[in-house]
Amino acid sequence: MAGPYTDIRVLDFSRDMAGRYATMMMADMGAEVIRVESPDAVSNESNQSNRLFDRGKKSIFLDLSSPEGMIRLTDILKSADMLFETWLLSEAKSAFLDYETVSKINPFLVYCSTPPYGDTGPMAEIPGDDGTVGAFTGIYEGQGGETGTPLFVRLPLVSYGTAFSICLAGASALLERNQSGIGQNVTVPLYSGSAIIQATSFIDGVNVPAPRKRPASASGGLPTYRLYKCSDDWLFMACGNNVFWNKMCIALEQYEFLEDERFTNAPWGISMDDWHVISEVLEPLFGSNTREHWLKVLRDGDVPCGPAETREWFKNHPQAIYNGMMTTVEDPILGLTEQPGPPIEMSESVPAIQGPAPIPGSTSVINVSEKSPNVPSPGTSKNHPLEGIKIIDLTGYIAGSYGTRLLANLGAEVLKIESFAGDGFRQNSAAFQGWNQGKQGMILNLKDPEGLAIFHDLVKDSDIVAENFRGGIAKRLKVDYEDLRKINPSLIYSTVTGYGSSGPSSHLPTFDPLIQAQGGAMRDQGGNGDPVFLRVAASDYSSAILSAFGMVSALYHRDRTGNGQRVEVSLVNSAFAYQAAEYFDYPGKKDQTRLGSVGHSADYRLYKASDGWIFLSCKEPSEWLKMSKALGEDNLSMYSDVSKRIQADTHLNTWLEAIFATGTVSKWITTLRNHDVKCSESQSITRIHKEPQAEALGLLTTDMAFGELGEIRAMGIPFQFSRTSGKLDIPAPDHGEHTDEILDSLGFDSTQIFDFRERGIVG
Repeated sequence: MAGPYTDIRVLDFSRDMAGRYATMMMADMGAEVIRVESPDAVSNESNQSNRLFDRGKKSIFLDLSSPEGMIRLTDILKSADMLFETWLLSEAKSAFLDYETVSKINPFLVYCSTPPYGDTGPMAEIPGDDGTVGAFTGIYEGQGGETGTPLFVRLPLVSYGTAFSICLAGASALLERNQSGIGQNVTVPLYSGSAIIQATSFIDGVNVPAPRKRPASASGGLPTYRLYKCSDDWLFMACGNNVFWNKMCIALEQYEFLEDERFTNAPWGISMDDWHVISEVLEPLFGSNTREHWLKVLRDGDVPCGPAETREWFKNHPQAIYNGMMTTVEDPILGLTEQPGPPIEMSESVPAIQGPAPIPGSTSVINVSEKSPNVPSPGTSKNHPLEGIKIIDLTGYIAGSYGTRLLANLGAEVLKIESFAGDGFRQNSAAFQGWNQGKQGMILNLKDPEGLAIFHDLVKDSDIVAENFRGGIAKRLKVDYEDLRKINPSLIYSTVTGYGSSGPSSHLPTFDPLIQAQGGAMRDQGGNGDPVFLRVAASDYSSAILSAFGMVSALYHRDRTGNGQRVEVSLVNSAFAYQAAEYFDYPGKKDQTRLGSVGHSADYRLYKASDGWIFLSCKEPSEWLKMSKALGEDNLSMYSDVSKRIQADTHLNTWLEAIFATGTVSKWITTLRNHDVKCSESQSITRIHKEPQAEALGLLTTDMAFGELGEIRAMGIPFQFSRTSGKLDIPAPDHGEHTDEILDSLGFDSTQIFDFRERGIVG
């Protein structure tokens, strides 16, 4: 069984990580990916991670300055189904590779673009990368606790989030093309990709609590959801709902907490003023014994927990081995490498690594077989990419709920079915909106035979069922894939798990930071010091986006074959996906440089100006020379060679720190951008509501009424399509808001509905 996209040809013109990673994922999903590049660009590359992100592809050289090269380009464009690029629009136009030009050659093409800030709006022509966009969208300010002092985040989360998101958007456009027979332009800027992995961080409104301004420390803040130092090492405890709060109090014999009125709304409703009451008890308690002792105590009490460990440790975790997340690949340049495997598991169209990265230019253009795009005759265009797709959503929390919210943004009809207890994160009312916008809501008792029968009626007419229950619960409720496929053989069934649906740790409860901790992200962020809790819920958001991509890919496979299948994404697998380059290993790999809390090196870091912080990125020799000219410091130009900068890094850091301290953020941004130097102010994510660029991209909602929250502003549609727009329905449903409406659509009358409610079958 091969991946879902075995009939698809993808052209990869990407220069940056986001595009290269996205096309690698398409290759793992079975697509034929042809990397198109020039010999000069390849000879100047120094990033060995590209050997990971180019795996499974073919590589051709094209000289676009020659008539013959342009003829070859036209021929290969005619054969393609998808094209990926990462340029500014002006750069694409100068190469005759912008969508307007290319679509005239191939109107069937799905053209996927990940520019820094978008193709429209006042920042469309401003250069940027992971570091600068991360600063502009609040990742570093958020890691600093929204205190005004940013902390550099080691992981390139902007690029990872954008890569996953452009795959999702591009796959949705491919699926729509199966009906319309027409391609389109799909854009997910790095700016939007960063917003997608921080979706709830910039929700605000009159009744929405302001961001908690606290210093970023190893702990992570909330006393029931943080790192603790034991007598020998660190662990993370994650009581993500009131059930686990109660279990924690019992396991640790802190019964007085259960009777304390200050903790009535624990865990998320504990006032910051009372956090210290709990921490002052738990900190010395955990410090009194070893980590293994406390892990056993907590796990025996079914309290989510895990050690803070390294990536090397996690590679050898029994569950990671069971999931097959690391594999060896013989690279023709680097030798024997270790690489993360595909994170999405599919029962019918199985993703797989197709081979190592090619030697650049190793495929002759002449030997690229002639092919026509795999499209049907033109039909009816949809209003939204996933219009007509029906999803039953049994998910909760972030990793499950957010994926289906993104599918609602893409036009799917999503019905969120909850128990009478409701989604465990409804307590986080504002954030809950960010994870569940655009859905209908129903309360249904699946433990009751009549409730289950109603559910089965819904399944008959649905395309997807999505859930993220703990292992074994779906089977006990009789809503697992094996049971539901008997009712609807073409059903797509998606599950998001913590560790996996089977394997040695599959029974353990988990939340995002437990996988962050075990997967090495916290140790890496902390460097030589204590591990540090990442404020971006990378495990949850990555799992959600990947699960959405998996569901759309399964729908595409069903369109080709008629077959449904089961799709699974675990937080464990996602940890490898959002740290892919960090897990990539090869002979002679060097540790990445770091400058503590400000960045990697003098040419890629945060600098303090007189009134705030900026991020500077000028790693390439040409970029360093532009920066030197912009600052009027001719003597800096002698360090344009990367090796010289490495040797003089301490000196250069001191030199540039002194320069930037003399001027304002505004002055330096204007000065540097006038010379096309990549830079950005470091600011809070909440500033997005005042950014004309976000408004130009449709990335924001206006002030809308959200029930008890009143008017709030939240994330709008993070994807841009030239022909089939996204869909924004808000707010998230109240608990059971649409129960009667759904039952009415199934043919039940008001008397029957009243009876169901009286007997606790619906709510």
